Amino acid sequence: MAIVVQLLGPPLLMRDGMVYASPRGKKVWALLAYLVLSELPPSRQQLMDLLFPDAEDPASALRWNLSELRRLLGGPETIGSGNTVRLRLLEESVFDVAVLQRGASEAAVGLAGLGRELLEGVNVEASPGFAAWLLGERRRLQALAGAVLREGALRALASGVPDRAVALASRLIGAEPLSEDAHVLLVRAFAAMGDEVAVERQLAASIDLFQRELGVELGPELYAAARMDTDPVPSVPAGRVSLKALIESGEAALGAGAVEAGLDELRHAVVAAKGANDAELEAEALLAFGAALVHSAKGRDEEGSAALHRAIAAAEAVGDRTVTASANRELGYVELLRGDYARSNVWLRNAIELAGDDPLERSRIRAVMGFGLIDVESHDRAEAEIRSAIDLALSVDDRRQEAWATAFLGRSQLLRGDLDAAADTLGHANELTRAERWTAFLPFPEALLAEVWFRQGRGGLAAEGFEHAFALGRTVNDACWEAYGVRGLGLLKAAGGDLEGSITLMEEAATRSARQRDTHLWLRAYVLDGLCAVAIAAKHPEARAWTTELGSLAGRTGMRGLSVRAYLDQRDLGDVSAIDGARTLAIGIENPHLQSLVDPDGPPLLEDLLGRA
Repeated sequence: MAIVVQLLGPPLLMRDGMVYASPRGKKVWALLAYLVLSELPPSRQQLMDLLFPDAEDPASALRWNLSELRRLLGGPETIGSGNTVRLRLLEESVFDVAVLQRGASEAAVGLAGLGRELLEGVNVEASPGFAAWLLGERRRLQALAGAVLREGALRALASGVPDRAVALASRLIGAEPLSEDAHVLLVRAFAAMGDEVAVERQLAASIDLFQRELGVELGPELYAAARMDTDPVPSVPAGRVSLKALIESGEAALGAGAVEAGLDELRHAVVAAKGANDAELEAEALLAFGAALVHSAKGRDEEGSAALHRAIAAAEAVGDRTVTASANRELGYVELLRGDYARSNVWLRNAIELAGDDPLERSRIRAVMGFGLIDVESHDRAEAEIRSAIDLALSVDDRRQEAWATAFLGRSQLLRGDLDAAADTLGHANELTRAERWTAFLPFPEALLAEVWFRQGRGGLAAEGFEHAFALGRTVNDACWEAYGVRGLGLLKAAGGDLEGSITLMEEAATRSARQRDTHLWLRAYVLDGLCAVAIAAKHPEARAWTTELGSLAGRTGMRGLSVRAYLDQRDLGDVSAIDGARTLAIGIENPHLQSLVDPDGPPLLEDLLGRA
C-alpha cells in the first residue's frame, strides 16, 4: 500500500488521501523518523539504547513500538524481522523528508511542512544521544528548506516566471531574514519583473535591516542585482564565429588573472548571443559566465548561480547535454560550499547522468562528489569517487584536474589520521600544482601538507608551509586559503604553550574565513573546531559559546564529524552526558581515527589537534 508521510511539522500519515489514525505513543513517530533519516539501517540494540534506555524491558518496549509502526504503515511486511531494522515500503510511498533531501525543487517547495520543525510537538523521553540526533536533524532539515526555496526562486527566474521567484524569495527572507543572499535574490526577482518601485523599496528595506540589526553595509552584489539584464548589446558582429571568439576572449582574460575584464567580456557574450537568438551559444556563454562568477570572482556565487540556472534553461531548450551537465555540476559545487550537501547531491547525480562518456566532465563531477563526502566524513566513498576522478583525469592528461582531485584525497587521509599516506599524496599534489604554475590553488595543498608535518612533529617545516600558504592566499585574495594558513599558525602557537596567542590567531582565521560570503562553510567550522579546543584548554570565558556555535553550524549542515567533535568539546567542558551524543552521531562515520576519540575518558581534543592524542 502506497502511503504519504509528513514528518515536517506535526507528523501524520495518509492513505488514499485520507489521514490515518495516529499511533499510540509518540515514540512510534520518533522511531519512524530515525529509520527514515538514518543513513544506515540501525540494529535493534542501537534502537533500544537510543529510545528506551530507562525501560524495565527495552527489548519488549521496542517490539511493541515496532508492532505499532507496522500497523501504521500497513502490515507486518513493512518492517523486516531481523536484527537490523529496515523499512520495506512500496516505491510509490512518499516521505516529505525524502522529497526535501532528494527531490526536485518544484516538489520540495510545495511540501506542506516546508520550514517546519521535524516531529513538531513530539517530545519523547529518550537517551541524550537521541536528543542530540533529533536536534541536529531539526537544524539540518530547516536549513535545507531555505536551500530549496533559493533553488526554486532561481529556477523560476531562469524560466521567465519572476512573480513566482518573488514569492519564493519572500518566503526565504521570512525563514532567513539576515541572509544577504536571500535579499539579493528578492531584489533580482523584482528587477526581473521590471518593477522599479519594488526594487527601490526592497533595496532600502534590506539596507536598513542589516544596518539596524548587524551594523553592517551590504555588499555590491545587492546593487548589481537591481541592474541585472540592463547591459547594452555590445557592438560586435552577431555571427557565431564572432560570438564564440567573445566567449574565448573572456575565458582567456580570466586565465590571465584579469577577472573583471573577463567577466565583462562574458557578460557581453551572453547579451550578444541572446540578441542574436542563438540559444546554443547563449547557453555556452551563460555557463562560462556563471562558472567564472563562482570560481574567479569573490562573494558572487548568488549571481553565478542565477547565470547557471539560465544556462540550464537555454541548454535544455536546444538539447545540449554537455552544457547542462557542467552547469549541474557547478550548481552542486555551490551548494557544497554552502553546506547544503543533500541538495548538492541532487545536482551532482543529475550531472553524472547527463555527462555520458565525457571523461573530463565525469572526472570533475566525481571529484566534487568526493569533496562533499569528505565534509560529512564518508571517507570510504569519498576515496572511491576521488580515485575514479584521478584515473579519468589521467586518461585525458589533464594535470590541473589531477592536482585538484589529488589534493582532496590527501585532505581525506589527513582527517582520517593516515599521516604517512597524506604526506605522500599531498607532496604529489604540490608537485603537480607547481608544475602547472597554478598559483591560485597552491596554498590549499601547501597548507594541508604543513598540517601533516605539524602532526608528525616536524614543526620547522610546518611553520614554513603555513606561512607560505598564508602569504600566497593573500596574494590571490582567497579567504579560504588565508584561513587555512592562519589556523595552522595558531596550532603552532598552541604547541609552544602560548594558548592566548593561539586563540588570537584562531579568531583571526575565523574572521578571514567569513570575509567572503562564498567561502567553504566546512572550513569555517574547521577553524571554529580548533578555536574551541584551544579555548577549552585555556579556560577562556567564550569557550562554551564557541562550542555551542560549532554544534549549531555542524548540525544544521550535516557535517557529522564536526558535530561529533562539538559534543566531545562539551565533554571536555565537563558535560558527562555529551559522550552519548558523540557516540550516536558517530554511528556510520567512516573515520576510524575520529571513532577512537569517542571515549568518556579520552584526551582533550587539543591533544588530538597537536598530534599528541
